[in-house]
Order: sequence, then C-alpha cells, then structure tokens
Amino acid sequence: MVLNRVIDERSVDYIGPVLGIECLPHPKSDRLRFEFDRDLFMQQYCKTQFAGSEAHIEIIELLRKVAPFFDKFDVFDEGEYWELGDRTILQVNLDTVDALLAEALRKDPTARGPIRLDNGRVVDFVSDPQPESK
Repeated sequence: MVLNRVIDERSVDYIGPVLGIECLPHPKSDRLRFEFDRDLFMQQYCKTQFAGSEAHIEIIELLRKVAPFFDKFDVFDEGEYWELGDRTILQVNLDTVDALLAEALRKDPTARGPIRLDNGRVVDFVSDPQPESK
C-alpha cells in the first residue's frame, strides 16, 4: 500500500504494510481511518464539512479519547473545536465555508459538489474544464 505522509514538512510516500480500522461516521463525511504503517506512524484526515457540527464534535470527542494512547498526537481542526471546544465557533466556521462554497458554485456553471470520489474522499466541488476556443 502507498500512503502519502508529511514528515518534518516534507512529503514522503510510505510503501509497505498497513494495519488499522476505518468507519464512516456520517454519510456526508470522509471515512475516519486509523491506519498505521510498520513504524506505527499514523497520519490521516477526515472531512466533516458536509456532515454537520454534531458529526464533527463526535469525531473530536473520539480523538480526545484515543489521544492518550499515542506518544505524539497532533490534530489540525479547521473548525477550531479541538482547540476551543466551542460549538458556536465551530458552527460559524462551518457556515462561513458553506457560504464560500455556495458562492464558488454560483460563479461557475460547470461546478458541482460536494462530490464523493471513487476513493471515498469528499471534495467541495469539481468543475468541468472549459472547451478551448477556436
């Protein structure tokens, strides 16, 4: 298996065995994966933008429960709930991104989204390429 990792701010491909578990916390979220390489290194992300604040909070609560089992456990939460634990700020952040995405979709008639890719990841939107003018 090939996993893309960022180690010391460098992109590194891990090629080798992995062991772990994944679940789908919400039909509109990414899968939540705990995938460990042979060195027990784990690095993943789980997009919850379209799953709502409750799904986001449940995932953060799970991460808080497993964090003590790791030597190093970093969470980068764009919704700021990991750091602040504030539901109102989380909802404001989700609403802000939703408004930005709605504006992007409105401006591009070929855009559609959110879209679940074949690999299971959710992307905000995709645009069809514009045909070249002749």
